[in-house]
Parts: sequence; C-alpha cells; structure tokens
Amino acid sequence: MIMDLKQVEQLLSKYWEGETSLTEEKQLQQFFSYGEVPAHLMVYRDLFVVEEITLNPDLGLDFDREVLDKLEVKSTSWNFMRIAAVGLILIVISIGLFKLDSITDTKPIAREDTFNNPEEALAETKKAFAMMSVAFNKGQQPVMNMVKLDKTNQKVAKTFGQTSQLPIKTSINN
Repeated sequence: MIMDLKQVEQLLSKYWEGETSLTEEKQLQQFFSYGEVPAHLMVYRDLFVVEEITLNPDLGLDFDREVLDKLEVKSTSWNFMRIAAVGLILIVISIGLFKLDSITDTKPIAREDTFNNPEEALAETKKAFAMMSVAFNKGQQPVMNMVKLDKTNQKVAKTFGQTSQLPIKTSINN
C-alpha cells in the first residue's frame, strides 16, 4: 500500500493527538519501514521501526520449543540437586547424633535422696518455707503502710466532712 505524503502527515498529526487506531498505526509503521521517507519525516522513522520490531518478534515455533526444553532440563536438575542436598543434610545430622550419643555417657542418672531421715527433710522444708514467708512479709510492709495511711485519711475526712479538703490523697481507693 502506497501512501501519499499528505495522508502520512494527517496520520502523524492524529498519532500525536492519540487518536489513531491500530490499523492506522500499522500503516505508519509500514510507510516508515518500506517506503521512501522524505527528509523532514526521517526523525520519526526510528520510532515506528523500533515499535515494529518489539511488537512483532518472529522467532518461530522452534525457538519456543527450545526455550521450554531448556527450562524443563534446568528445573529437573534443580529438583535433583535439592533432593540430594536434603539427603546429605539428613545423613550428616544422623552421623552427628550417633557420634554425640557414643561420646556422652548414656547411663541414667540415679537420683539419691539428700536426706536419710524423713524428719530432717521435713525440718529443712519448713525452714525454706519460713524464709519465703519472711521475704513475702517484707514485701507487704509498704502495702500495709498505705492501708494505715488510708484509714487515717478516712478519719480525717469524717472530721472535716468532705473528702476534697484532705491534705493527703491515696490511690488505694481510686
């Protein structure tokens, strides 16, 4: 199809405005690829020729088959490598566990009583609980002081008749 210069310039103006159809763009590609291009339109030639190459690659069916075959070969070799790596890791771990088991003494540890007399064990247990009780009571002393402060605040509140006039406020009742 041979286009005259006026048609090409009209299509180019439509192209720049974004109003061309795919058929008209194909006509511009054919014009710039196969026809004689005037000197003032040569700046647009590379634009349309490049689009033709990128839009219509003709590599053939054999190319697609070759690429797919190579991908399948690579994927099967990678699968084999993964399986081999997992197997090797399992073998190394099992050998390590076997060596560790043979190095360490696997005899069960016999637990012996620390006290031969049950009365001694009971006395020692009572002593441990008494120590815990002393420590627990020490932790409660600040709380008890707060309770005393709260009781004092309540007595003062009854004396004044209002809680807002209290000199000290506690956070226990809040």
